[in-house]
Amino acid sequence: MIPSPSQPLDILCFGEPMFEFSWIDKDTIRPGIGGDVSNTAVAAARAGAKAGMLTHLGQDNFADHILQLYADEGIDAARVTQTDTGPTGLYFIEYGPEGHQFSYRRAGSAASQIGPDNLTAEMFENIGVLHISGITQAISPSCRAATLRAAELARTAGARVSFDTNLRLNLWSADEARSALEEILPMVDIVFPSIEDAEALFGTSSINAICDRFHAEGADLVVLTLGEKGAVVSDANGQINIPPVPADLTDATGAGDTFDGAFLAEYSRTSDAVASAQFACAAASLSVETVGAVTSIPTLGAIQARRA
Repeated sequence: MIPSPSQPLDILCFGEPMFEFSWIDKDTIRPGIGGDVSNTAVAAARAGAKAGMLTHLGQDNFADHILQLYADEGIDAARVTQTDTGPTGLYFIEYGPEGHQFSYRRAGSAASQIGPDNLTAEMFENIGVLHISGITQAISPSCRAATLRAAELARTAGARVSFDTNLRLNLWSADEARSALEEILPMVDIVFPSIEDAEALFGTSSINAICDRFHAEGADLVVLTLGEKGAVVSDANGQINIPPVPADLTDATGAGDTFDGAFLAEYSRTSDAVASAQFACAAASLSVETVGAVTSIPTLGAIQARRA
């Protein structure tokens, strides 16, 4: 059965949520939930926006936990389908002297089998922004086609489209990612590249060249994240540097997803890209101070307090 929307949304996120096993030490594995756009939905909801998810999950207990998270966070799951065609995706994190090591079990997952035929125009009615990512494009050819179709349907319905490059070279090559990026950018209003992604995709670290390239490909608003150096907001009026918010770095997992969700929540309220980027930098600074993707995502009150 294809779900129908249940309420107007500020932000609808399309992609793959995953169940997480985090290997804390030799005898301790901590369960959790991750996935880039799922993290973004949580971040947007905690920042005060009405957020929803569009995805497929398996008929398994991992899906039950993910759906419980969405219920707890007030995330609309009317567009989430459970199917017996594939399991819910999983990933494992190991911590070592060289940083985090990720191992994925997502081949053939329920979400990776989503195709354009699983999307209907009704799913994109009454939404402000559709948020998608390069990871959703990368997990399968059908998802790449579905990501494009989702953007088309959202634009037709009058919604903005935001896109995070989220380049993962373990899923595909830079050339493949660049081809998919060029395919989707004409339908993207807001693009969130990191400086590392942009360098790998375009072969330059020039902020001007990176922003110009994204604008030339079709994006109206470029929000380039620079890690500990803050961000740059670029539109037709020029570029504005957004200074970082000081933080005690503990774990950067999910910080980019938190940035996206916080930005989109504030942008939905204000339509002010600069203020939204400042708000998102504050949210990301809180995120990196706590271990975990979801546990580290701050609430609206915490973000406002950090900005005060």
